[in-house]
Amino acid sequence: MKKEKKSGKTMDSLVKEIEKNIFSIRFYPVAVNKESKDDAIANIKRIYNEGNETGRQLLLYMIHENISEFMEFKIAHTFEFMKARNPRAEPSQLRMDVYKKMFNYNTSIEGIIELLDVLTEFEGDDAAKLLTYHYSRFCTMESETNIVLRNAVIEALGKSKSPYALTSLLEYARNTDNEKTVQRIVSSLSEWNEKLDKTKMPAAEKKNLKKRLKDILTKELRVSHYG
Repeated sequence: MKKEKKSGKTMDSLVKEIEKNIFSIRFYPVAVNKESKDDAIANIKRIYNEGNETGRQLLLYMIHENISEFMEFKIAHTFEFMKARNPRAEPSQLRMDVYKKMFNYNTSIEGIIELLDVLTEFEGDDAAKLLTYHYSRFCTMESETNIVLRNAVIEALGKSKSPYALTSLLEYARNTDNEKTVQRIVSSLSEWNEKLDKTKMPAAEKKNLKKRLKDILTKELRVSHYG
């Protein structure tokens, strides 16, 4: 019983630590300076890579929640919008909600791009899967915002250490008809081409991925040279 209580207290403190760092990122650059924001990002990377599975999943969930606010980019955050979402709130609270939406870092393209980039520093396949989840959503709507964020995910998958990121890029390259997207993907695959030998995975799997990678890079190099 004492052990459970101690474990609960540890999780409570972890939640508070994660929330504190997420808030520091959200409030940049208006209420938090760059040094504090960068410290918060460094702390989040440490928490993920040194933490247990529960802490990792919690952190991924909170980053997902913040990235997901891109869905509101097409809506102007006004008093009436906030009132429609929360009719019982006091006017002062609604005005504060509008203010926060105006200035929060994650309600901007550059803020979401940085959150996507944070995921590249996390070990394991979970973070890569979260990147592909948002890539799928960015692909559902053709707007300049979605194109920019889609390209940011492709770049992040190139930086990722997860083999899942590589297999996803290979599938995108094989199936897309968008030439500009292909060029972006090839750029990220070139990064994988340089680091695949150092990536830990079964030898047979690595051999297969190297072949698929070589086939796509050779094909695209030939097309770009003669096309």
